[in-house]
Amino acid sequence: MDDIKQLLLDKKEEEILKLMKREKKNIRDILLGIAENDSDWKFRRDAIKILGKAKINESIELLQKILLKDHLTVLRKFAAKAIGSIDDPAGIPPLLDALKTSKDPAVIVEISNALGCLKATEAIEPLVALLKTSKDGEIRENAAEALGLIGDKKAVDSLLGILKNDKEDWVRGQAAEALGLIGDKKAVPDLITTLTKDGGLGVAVKTATALGRLKDTEAVESLINFIQKGQNVENRRAATYALGEIGDKKAAEIFLELLESDEDETVRYWSCLSLGFMKYSKASNTMLEILKNDSSARVRKTAALSVRQLPPKSKKAIKELLGIKEAEVDPEVKEKIQEIILKIAEEQDCSSEMELIKKMEL
Repeated sequence: MDDIKQLLLDKKEEEILKLMKREKKNIRDILLGIAENDSDWKFRRDAIKILGKAKINESIELLQKILLKDHLTVLRKFAAKAIGSIDDPAGIPPLLDALKTSKDPAVIVEISNALGCLKATEAIEPLVALLKTSKDGEIRENAAEALGLIGDKKAVDSLLGILKNDKEDWVRGQAAEALGLIGDKKAVPDLITTLTKDGGLGVAVKTATALGRLKDTEAVESLINFIQKGQNVENRRAATYALGEIGDKKAAEIFLELLESDEDETVRYWSCLSLGFMKYSKASNTMLEILKNDSSARVRKTAALSVRQLPPKSKKAIKELLGIKEAEVDPEVKEKIQEIILKIAEEQDCSSEMELIKKMEL
């Protein structure tokens, strides 16, 4: 026990977890003893944490006792978190019992998180009650997050109510994220309305992300309009990614526009990647320009991958690609361009780049 306590004191959790693989029962019993009886709450907290990380099912009974009866908030919080980490359905009833009786917001938040991690469908009703009645924004936010993780469509109507009416930006945003995770396309019209009308901090990012997850083409036009109205970089990234997730070719022109003009590397990256996945043939020349001129190696590398999906056919384009390869300074991008050239050579029944050059009189 002294050795384990010294490791806890030195914050060497990984060493304890390694020891547990070799001597699970001994180390488990020592940690259980520390978690239940040690006079120093910090040792108890750290032991509880490791019982959760190590997924010790036999600790659920003790963790339940701590969660329901311990006088220290910090230990009740860590007990709830540990039960969620153990990933055993046996932990759900203790968490539900604690949710009924707990008054401390910090503990309620951890219980909600744990129920979400365990995907406890039994918790939908009490979590919806928290969502509707709690005056604490953090509690409502975490209840929404947990409902999203549980992923049951029974929560959709309640989350839509929060999306429309909650006074806190971050709670509405979390409701949007949860709706995306649940995956019910019933939410699409309200998410589109939120995207276009809710200017709350961070709401648009989570709403756009949710629309991307739902992959409904109904959202494409609204996402395009949203980008075109001029957004901050976080909003542009989220909307661009969402359009890529949906994968509708109606978004191809906005991708081309962003690829040529957006100042943000990530926006250009997602635009480039999406055009490649779409196999949008009209993008071939733009891709060559990006491959030649974009300042970001990450974007050029992605352009190379997209060009490989849309290989140039004309003599002029192939000649330009050869020139781009010679001028490229990044070795990874150069390697990708070489792969494209060899693919074109193969399609032209040539065994090498040199043979391709001779055949096409380049």
